[in-house]
Amino acid sequence: MRVLGLAVVGGGWLAACLGRYVLAYRDFGPLVRELETEGVRAHRVKGARDAWRRTAYRRLTVVVLLGLALLVGVLGLVYRYGPVAGWGSGAAVVGVLAAVGRTRRPRTVRADELVAGVPGPDEPYPIADAHTRAQAADCVARAVAAEGIELRAVESARRQPWGWETAVVLRRGTPAGLVGKVAELETTLDLPAGGVLAAPDRGRRARVVLRLAERDPFAGLAAAPDHGPGTLSIRESHPVGVRMSGEDLRLSLYGVHGVVIGGPGAGKSQTMRTLADVVSACSDAQVWDFDPAGNGLEVLGGGVARSERDMPGIEAAFVEALAMAQARPRLLSRLGMGDAWDATPDRPAVVVFCDEYPRLSDRAKSLAVDLIRVGRKARVTLVLAASEATSDALGAAVAEIAALKIMHACRHSDVRLVLGANMGAEGWRPDRLNPATGEAPEDAGVCYVHAAGARDPVLNKIRPVPAERARLNGTHRAARGLPRIDVETRTAALVGGTEPAVVDPVDRVAVGDVLAAFGADDRLWTETLLTRLAEADDRYTEWSADELAGALAPLAVRPVQVKIDRRNRNGYRRDALAAAWDTYRGSS
Repeated sequence: MRVLGLAVVGGGWLAACLGRYVLAYRDFGPLVRELETEGVRAHRVKGARDAWRRTAYRRLTVVVLLGLALLVGVLGLVYRYGPVAGWGSGAAVVGVLAAVGRTRRPRTVRADELVAGVPGPDEPYPIADAHTRAQAADCVARAVAAEGIELRAVESARRQPWGWETAVVLRRGTPAGLVGKVAELETTLDLPAGGVLAAPDRGRRARVVLRLAERDPFAGLAAAPDHGPGTLSIRESHPVGVRMSGEDLRLSLYGVHGVVIGGPGAGKSQTMRTLADVVSACSDAQVWDFDPAGNGLEVLGGGVARSERDMPGIEAAFVEALAMAQARPRLLSRLGMGDAWDATPDRPAVVVFCDEYPRLSDRAKSLAVDLIRVGRKARVTLVLAASEATSDALGAAVAEIAALKIMHACRHSDVRLVLGANMGAEGWRPDRLNPATGEAPEDAGVCYVHAAGARDPVLNKIRPVPAERARLNGTHRAARGLPRIDVETRTAALVGGTEPAVVDPVDRVAVGDVLAAFGADDRLWTETLLTRLAEADDRYTEWSADELAGALAPLAVRPVQVKIDRRNRNGYRRDALAAAWDTYRGSS
């Protein structure tokens, strides 16, 4: 009886396999379902269904013919050798089916083993097992649900060269809950470390875009494009890297201060070189290079207008840069310019690159902060690099004022200090990147970029400029001739001596306008303040949150979480600003 029972199990299993083969569901079912879900043309869906039907009929015909051939063979044996042959054939079939059933029959499982080991119908599975867009969306839905996060919907996934991209819509909770589970999702989906990237949709709070990187999205990245001497303009944005989406990462340094953060091996020096290579190719900009602890941009050679390595030289250069930044606004009306300096080959912008900023003397740091506060409209700007963003290393106001923030592999605390208290929960996680170690490049050069036109937490990689090519570029640009600082700027900067006059770091008019913009409200979100300022004065039309923060930073007033109508966003409180303003006026 046991043999017959096993034969029944084996026969059932073979019949199920034969049925699945004949129906051809695995070959055509997911394809037809995906075509219907994507809403493609009806003739394509009908064509897929017709192919499915023809395949099923063809397989059924083959199975029936084989069955008839087997039956005819058995009857032939019975006819030739008598009933013994029939019984022997039957016993052989039962033996084969019993052997199959013995391998397929599940053993009795204890209750504790069932909970621990047997997957249920909604058990998540590796993303590598997903071969269609619908399967990838289902895989993500299962993985997110396994982490206890309730979803309203999972949008159709999109295949990317590096993996999958999809979006989920939360039923309740905040995006921070999902962002905090990315490490667990990497395990559930069987992805490499850093393979899950979550980016909340700024236009729809409940929607979070998930990028699942099965492979390095930047594998085989080419070097930065080569630029001839004087072929670029500082007034335009230029490609310096590539985004995870495959689009060029374009940045502008025209009137933009920048901060580059990254630990040893993260790639910040290469980023500084790539940015400086672009600026030195501009016909209307100069590159200044300060580095108190290394060789800075030495590979660019003659392409750098001014290079300083010792502290007295760096301080003197900062003094000169600050003097120009203070002098140029006084020349705007005389030269027929608007509200800011118009950089031209005859009146170039100046971009100061300062590596190892924490190694500067206190006086040099003070001059750098003053330059950041007054240099934007004069087109005398600063791009500084540091290995960490602690308040004593970077300065409390520097990161807040800078409009360009590039973050390579760094610490979690650096994210909060440079980008803001809640940005880590919004998907900005450079602390999950790994710097180069030994011969392994890891994530060197990979970064998050917060700048105009790049406000989403998407991975980027800076295109490198090989040292040999940088030296050649510097030689060619020096041979062509670098732009020279105009006589008007130099003359105005030297009025009253080479040491610049003390500058009031606070924009008093702007502070008064901000206080007036509050009206009767005691707290406002940043975007509401910017809207009211723009309505009050055209001067603020193009102001961003970074520029507002920069105007209030000298008063030690920084954006905080403001709750209005049960929603928390970055904003300001009137009483805090008014108190800081009264204290400042009383001491000045």
